[in-house]
Amino acid sequence: MFKETGQNFESQTKHSSIDSVREKVAGIVNESRMPAKDYESTVGIYGGQIKYNKEGKMVFDMQGIVSKADRFGDAVLRTYDEHTMRQPLEMLKKHPKLFFAFIKAGTKRYRGSPEEISEHINELGLGKYYGLHADGIEIKKPELFTDGIALQDIYRADEIASEKLNDIDRFQALASASQYARQVHKTGHGAGELLSSDIIFEHKNEDGTVENPVLNIPDIVYNKDIKQKVETYQQDDEAMARDQKATDMLDFMFQIGVEELRRSEDWSQVERALETIIENYDDKDVIEWVRSFSKRGRLTLVGDKEVLDEAKKGDAMAQKTDKVLSQHNKARLNTQTDIEGKLRQAVIAACDKYLDQENNKSSS
Repeated sequence: MFKETGQNFESQTKHSSIDSVREKVAGIVNESRMPAKDYESTVGIYGGQIKYNKEGKMVFDMQGIVSKADRFGDAVLRTYDEHTMRQPLEMLKKHPKLFFAFIKAGTKRYRGSPEEISEHINELGLGKYYGLHADGIEIKKPELFTDGIALQDIYRADEIASEKLNDIDRFQALASASQYARQVHKTGHGAGELLSSDIIFEHKNEDGTVENPVLNIPDIVYNKDIKQKVETYQQDDEAMARDQKATDMLDFMFQIGVEELRRSEDWSQVERALETIIENYDDKDVIEWVRSFSKRGRLTLVGDKEVLDEAKKGDAMAQKTDKVLSQHNKARLNTQTDIEGKLRQAVIAACDKYLDQENNKSSS
């Protein structure tokens, strides 16, 4: 539901017509912002609108035409971007039955219906915060959105210029968010999507630290049909869960890297942020998968052409279409082409450093 809004990110990249179309579409489907009462939040709301209904309940209303169109478009864009098939042409030639099974199953994750989101809420243990409502999803604790502080707003405190945000240490907040991500994943499920806009802190202490992180409404759900209809995709529940967790953390690391570079304009601080995430998340198995995903070309970002060309060697169609099909990640991460290659290498390097340390511990 909550995504990034536009930021003043410096880039030498030419603003293309594709960028313009993407920004116009984002402006339409971004119907409102998180209703923080002390400052204007940068966190946009997609897939619905936050409203108070006649009974005075705060509801994520998903009934509107724009909301429904956004959910449809989101699913279409993710079908390629999630790498449901690494090399479609190769799979079609070598494994045609599997190819059509993947097509039938659809994308790995998508913006769910109210009923699917409600089920996901319960899986993640968030029932005291959110619940199913006739109009969409009820926010049972409205103060989470009115008084809480989103991690994204902490990173953009320099733009917001609010006293409530100015004294917060973003690295302390990031460490807390990463520890929380590990706790969420102990439910055995992925969050669906994990960006800086997807974590809200309930409390801020007098010393400027924040605590009690909570996932916002987990409206991105994982496709259970992938497991049911494509038996060779992931053959056991443990591997499927690890795939979901690694997907969450891959999103989180790339997007925090973008946020930190915008804030500090310092790649050493980006490295610090990525290492803070990994050290506080502290799950070797998941980080190994994050590294593997990164080296294989996920997420799709055209700025790291060298990695993508190697990952998709022999698939000329995939190489040619990446410029268009990577636009979904550009919108989610708010990245720019000229930093994407270096960002991928920074993510891989942070994973390597952590895994080397863990391997040394086990061997000593």
